[in-house]
Amino acid sequence: MYAVELFFEEEFEKYVKNIWKGLKDQNISSNMYDISYLKPHITMAVYSDIPSIESICRRLSTYFDSVIELELKFDVLASFPTTGTLFIDPTVTEDLLKMHKKYHAEFSDLFEFSNPYYIPNNWVPHCTLAIRLSPEQILDAMKYCYKDFVPLRSKVIEVGIVKLEYDSNNVCISSSTIASNKLKVKTNL
Repeated sequence: MYAVELFFEEEFEKYVKNIWKGLKDQNISSNMYDISYLKPHITMAVYSDIPSIESICRRLSTYFDSVIELELKFDVLASFPTTGTLFIDPTVTEDLLKMHKKYHAEFSDLFEFSNPYYIPNNWVPHCTLAIRLSPEQILDAMKYCYKDFVPLRSKVIEVGIVKLEYDSNNVCISSSTIASNKLKVKTNL
């Protein structure tokens, strides 16, 4: 399985990783902390397979060569109760939606492999803090995160293709970036 993910500036990345560690240290959940090579991110697409991954990596690099960094504001702490997912949510901007739609239009040849939760008009952009939580764990995790929660801004500075690996219980154990591309720095003229 593969995903296309948007990565952040170092300060925001550290903020999210500290939450992952805190949830582990509080014995609430270690499921994000335990995934090898995982970086805080917003997932733009998930694919059950990518035929000719080398070709797609080259196309991704060429495509994102001209895409400009995107500033986001994260000020919502929320959950997907049906999957036990806790996340922080960026304010959805026209630029973010446009980036997502243009990406999927450019890579429409991968549509048959797409997870429907990540396609345009069905996508909820978010940065995951914990997954597979029981209702009680969601409440405990929410309380933990809420006490130190501060709205933050961060730029999306990079996009990557990650290879997701799962164990025999269908639990993600690794999220290795196999190709990435820095986005163009926005210049004010």
